[in-house]
Amino acid sequence: MVSIVFKGIIYSCMTNKTDDQRKTVIIDDIIPIDRFDLFWTMWNTDLSTFRGRRLLVIESIFIHHPNATIILYSSTLDDQKLFAPFRQRGYRIYTFNISLQLMIDWQWYTNDRTKDFLQNWNTSGTYFYSHLSDYFRTILLYRYGGTYLDMDALILQPLPRIEFIGLDRIEIGAECTWCVKNRTGLYTAPGFMRFQPRRKILKDILENTFDREKYDPDCFGCVGPRPYTHFVNQYLDKNEDATMNLQLLEPHRLYPFMWSNAYDIFYDVHRDNPLELADLMKRSYSLHLFGHVTDKYSIAEGSLIDLLFQRFDLGNIRSIVSMYNRMDNEIRVVCPSLYVHNPRKLGRFIGRDAIYLRLNRTTSDESIRWTVKIHVSNGTITLPANKLMSNLNQAEVNSLLNEISYEPFISTSVDTLIVQVESEHVKANCSIVILIFSQWVTVLTKTMGTVDRWPVIQRLVASITNYFPYTRIHIGSDSGENIDKEKFLDFISSEGIRGNDIRNTIYIHDLPEDAGLSYCRNYLVNVTSTPFFFLMDDDFVLEEDSHLDILLELLYKHSHIDIIAGKIPEDIDIFHDFAGIYLLYNQTLELTFRGSKEPANRILFPRSLNNTLDIHNPCDQVDFTPNVFMGRKQSVQSVGWYDEYKLGEHEEFFLRFGQANRTVYTCEFINVHHRQVHWWLEVNNAYYQKRARVFEYFKRMLKKHNLRRLISFGMLNVDLDAIENNS
Repeated sequence: MVSIVFKGIIYSCMTNKTDDQRKTVIIDDIIPIDRFDLFWTMWNTDLSTFRGRRLLVIESIFIHHPNATIILYSSTLDDQKLFAPFRQRGYRIYTFNISLQLMIDWQWYTNDRTKDFLQNWNTSGTYFYSHLSDYFRTILLYRYGGTYLDMDALILQPLPRIEFIGLDRIEIGAECTWCVKNRTGLYTAPGFMRFQPRRKILKDILENTFDREKYDPDCFGCVGPRPYTHFVNQYLDKNEDATMNLQLLEPHRLYPFMWSNAYDIFYDVHRDNPLELADLMKRSYSLHLFGHVTDKYSIAEGSLIDLLFQRFDLGNIRSIVSMYNRMDNEIRVVCPSLYVHNPRKLGRFIGRDAIYLRLNRTTSDESIRWTVKIHVSNGTITLPANKLMSNLNQAEVNSLLNEISYEPFISTSVDTLIVQVESEHVKANCSIVILIFSQWVTVLTKTMGTVDRWPVIQRLVASITNYFPYTRIHIGSDSGENIDKEKFLDFISSEGIRGNDIRNTIYIHDLPEDAGLSYCRNYLVNVTSTPFFFLMDDDFVLEEDSHLDILLELLYKHSHIDIIAGKIPEDIDIFHDFAGIYLLYNQTLELTFRGSKEPANRILFPRSLNNTLDIHNPCDQVDFTPNVFMGRKQSVQSVGWYDEYKLGEHEEFFLRFGQANRTVYTCEFINVHHRQVHWWLEVNNAYYQKRARVFEYFKRMLKKHNLRRLISFGMLNVDLDAIENNS
């Protein structure tokens, strides 16, 4: 039944009761005090266009914001069939219809000119319904505040408690004279935004756009993104109410894919899709589906969208509106099997780690009440004050689970969290293995250690302590100058370090002068006390997409993996990613891409191309990666680097690593960033002189392994025959 609106009230089908028993709801009475809990959306096309994926948008809101109040404008949707199951389980969702006359009666305008515009709006304009949506969302946010999102925007994790509007990209090659200043190719997209009430920028947009003298009914872009971008530009540098609290979110936050490549996330099926989804759910707040383009797309099993929809499912509507024939009616507590504790996450189980109770349609009876029991072995669970643990509906259960936080005991490395939710007739359990990141991984880096290198090390340390606080860092220096540790630590902690006492986590090791990379790496691995380590040079940094916690998960889950690495985006164009396989032929060792078309008898380690027995591992097996990787200490220690190789050790180490039947993997969507310092290009620099010795060590390596040539991705590095003939 479509909801009916009377002046000042919403007449909504709240329950299965008769007409006389249905309740009226005054709109001001359902607005939550905390406007960050208020969500607005709308649907203005026919019911036949409303697919199951739209309801999953609603479910994604309630999974990450179980205390949300959703107010949905629609004149076509069947409120009773679609949304009553949510309300029966304790969720707050209301539907209502609206008209131009009602907006006038309710004084949903800002001045006489916007009132006059509403009274005389030509509803036959080409883009009337689109422009009406733009007016509606803007006036609602101005009047009431809250979050507006389109019905094709899936929420991936709790939204930050800030006012924001998302940035999106224009098409490649398109001109954009109205883009955000100093942000090439980016404009503000009002399809997802949050404001507190009565913001001046919203008032300005309304009064300067919806004005009879300025309004163009046949200009699609003149209402929506353009005026929002115009006024953002106008107020961006002004310290006033209009924008002083407004955050412009980068495209990857709300619009990680453009509409033009949305096809891929519905159809492409790859082994690494779980990694891409994990990256999305850690870095993005929302995934916009661009329904006007993608509604015609089916969902391929194993695609990114398929995996996402499996992850988000409160169990309300699969049997009402189905996306595909695969149905799951199991009542269960959804949770991650493995959780990596990182103080940066404050012990919260949110985003990809969300814990929630999933029901099915048969348990939608509002009389069903639930009790929650939580047990943890080696830590403490903190619950919000005044939260009940029993006599709860589904929304209350999930609100409780959404707000719990975990803190390990001192020296805890692994823990188990058990969540049990039960009613009179049903019991569901969930068990989570918790790994304490700082007890499992140590960061290792080798540096020259000279004073002029300290800013580089400071940048590295700041990035580690920012994204992985309390992680131990071992720094080895072979500069020949003993580092003044107190001055060094004072310098490093002077800026960019937060939430971490670095004196308890940073260890400085003065090593013999010119000891070299191999000696230093062996030394650092040997002093590591954790099962795994992460190796990186001092001119690398961690950023938001440096998911070392995911690398730890993979090493922990897959005991056959000895080394695992992500990508270095800055180096791919130069070094071809520098991850691949070894070919061996005619005394030639060649480094090439995985999937090489070379004959099988040239592939040094045939297992490198065989992933048929490893289908659950989303990463690719290779023979070598850059020297930026997470390693299993015992495995790496058993092979080690030859101390005699001060440089040029990379190829030789991974050659012997493969010969020892150790495995190496590389993963997409996990990045470590290279902020290279080009001192080595200065010919007269001492570092350059040392680096130039690399070819001598290449020669040693070739002779040691009875080889004559070294080729890296098509480039001949060393040819002993040519060298000897020219000598």
